Amino acid sequence: MRITFHILSFLILFFACSGCGDKRAQEEKAKQKTDAPTSKPAKEEPVPKIQYPNIKNEDQFLANYAKQNPESKIRLSTRFGEMIIQLYDDTPLHRANFIMNIKYGLYDNTIFYRVVKDFMIQGGNSDNDETQDRRGNIKPYYIPSEVKPHHIHKRGALAMAMSYTDNPEMESSQYSFYIVTGQVFTPNMIKATELEYSIDIPAANEQVYTTVGGTPHLDGIHTVLGEVVEGYDVLKKIENAKVDSGDWPVNDVIISMEIIE
Repeated sequence: MRITFHILSFLILFFACSGCGDKRAQEEKAKQKTDAPTSKPAKEEPVPKIQYPNIKNEDQFLANYAKQNPESKIRLSTRFGEMIIQLYDDTPLHRANFIMNIKYGLYDNTIFYRVVKDFMIQGGNSDNDETQDRRGNIKPYYIPSEVKPHHIHKRGALAMAMSYTDNPEMESSQYSFYIVTGQVFTPNMIKATELEYSIDIPAANEQVYTTVGGTPHLDGIHTVLGEVVEGYDVLKKIENAKVDSGDWPVNDVIISMEIIE
């Protein structure tokens, strides 16, 4: 009987210890499970391959891109602050080109490299390595003119630069743009401008240029594709930045852009 009692005690102790071991193993397993990640790590999105038009299909390419990318409001940021710019829907090729450049980051870290008080601030290019690397594989092309008589060079207008040499169709640059600062004209200044440039400024436009200001002699030449709707104080600060003899700001005015809607 005593032997049986000892055997029974041993068995109880054995199974109790085994249970403790199993419990510890389960607790350790549970801990490891808790410490493990609850979901798979997110995959990095691949960088989209830049697809751009060439000199044979730029109009059709941009027309298709315009339909697929309807965004029209952007934020342009500098060390002086931000400007909100509304792009026009009735210049679809230029709007598409501008949106495309923003989406591919081709305007980031470019600069305003020409600033002329009472005229305009020009930007969208840079000689830094980052810009050159991003644009290195993109073939140059030009944007067909979309000049509209109701989109004029008033203060705050956004327009694309273009070459005046061997460009009879007035096609626009793919990158370089400018924002009009201009000046407020008097009626006599309007008449003098008409005589100097052999142009006729419509009465409606004259009303704008004698109140808001701008650069009327560029109308009908460059495509105006949008306008500043917020941040005129920032435009003024950039216009008044100190420049060298070549109209290049002494301290770079670096640009970054993003699409708002």
